[in-house]
Amino acid sequence: MFGNKKQVENKIEAQKPKSEENSIIGPTLSFSIDDDYNGIISASSVGVSTGSVKEDFYVYEWFIKETGEVFYIGKGRGDRYKEFHERAYEAEKIRKLYETDTRFIGTGLTEDQAIELENKEMTRVLNETNDRLTNRITPLLAKRDNGYDRSPNTPELKFETPPYLYASEIEEHYFGVKPQAFDEVKIESLGAVVFITRSMRDEIEILYGGNLDKYKEETLHLLSMNGSRVLTTQFAKSVSAWIFIGDDYLQNYIVDQEKAMERLGRKVPTYHLLDVRGFLINKYGEVEAISKEEVLFNPVHKRVPLTEIKNLHDWSKGYNEGMHYWEQGEKERKADNIEKAIELFDKARYNGYDAPALYRSYAMAYRKLKDYDNEIAIIDEAIERTGPQGNTTIMELKVRREKSFVLKQKKMALPSK
Repeated sequence: MFGNKKQVENKIEAQKPKSEENSIIGPTLSFSIDDDYNGIISASSVGVSTGSVKEDFYVYEWFIKETGEVFYIGKGRGDRYKEFHERAYEAEKIRKLYETDTRFIGTGLTEDQAIELENKEMTRVLNETNDRLTNRITPLLAKRDNGYDRSPNTPELKFETPPYLYASEIEEHYFGVKPQAFDEVKIESLGAVVFITRSMRDEIEILYGGNLDKYKEETLHLLSMNGSRVLTTQFAKSVSAWIFIGDDYLQNYIVDQEKAMERLGRKVPTYHLLDVRGFLINKYGEVEAISKEEVLFNPVHKRVPLTEIKNLHDWSKGYNEGMHYWEQGEKERKADNIEKAIELFDKARYNGYDAPALYRSYAMAYRKLKDYDNEIAIIDEAIERTGPQGNTTIMELKVRREKSFVLKQKKMALPSK
């Protein structure tokens, strides 16, 4: 549709620049300076000046020969126009797949003039044509963005509807890539899952109606009922499935699966949280929103209130004065001296040590004692102190809290002796 594609055997090697003999250069245009040009680069410019005083810069563009579509615009000196552009990944893919050519927009320029002209040409292409530029950064004054947004054929985001792994407009237009649905959930693949939290942007508001925590907590509860483990390492040897919370580029998913083949020797089933939640609801029924309110918690402990902790606002001092207590407590916990371990954890906490490792140790110690009240209480404190900057840590803590809550419910359901 966009010109005759080269046969595979004629594709250039990915890491080689075209040779001088094989480069076909378009006509060179002279560049005249407007009378009102003062050599000042506008605030909307995307180029970065190196401070060079040379006057042999040029601006060039790569285009597909048959259609004339411009897909990359750059500035340079010497042989830059024909060298392999390591950071222009999509542009190099186009150069491998299509018969392309190079056209100079201006030559004999200072660096500032080249930056200014580069921006003007990018703005022209984005404002006056429908060509998809692969440049990562585009001028602020351009009315249209580059082609890295979702392709137009990506299904619209809808409430409680799993999204698609989407192709960019560039990928769809030049390479024919289509959006891909997440895998169909299989019960045998829910044994040890990892939540993928990258690419969580504005679509989260649409998918979850602004109430993501509700959907996460319900899914975690259902996974606990299913006996599933939630891991924190995407390529852990035991991982059985990835669960996406948002959506993502299809290319990122492809790269992840390639890594999985290299590290694990297999691909990993990839689900969306909404699909997993729906699947488990069909298996176990709706999660009752009031169930947690019916469970009474009474954590009995000797921990001082947060307000009485030393070095509460001096992380460095708290680390220095408290860490060794945690280390001693870990040795006791691993030796199965749980009560002694908790005493040492309390001292570490009192002296201001608040690393996630301390709270994990606390939680494991209370779990060993089947003291779910204290486990939940200490996890709640950890979540409060971690703050929004620790998304991965908070997810891990919430998973553990949900498991503890389920165990608490089961313990309450046992007949009293």
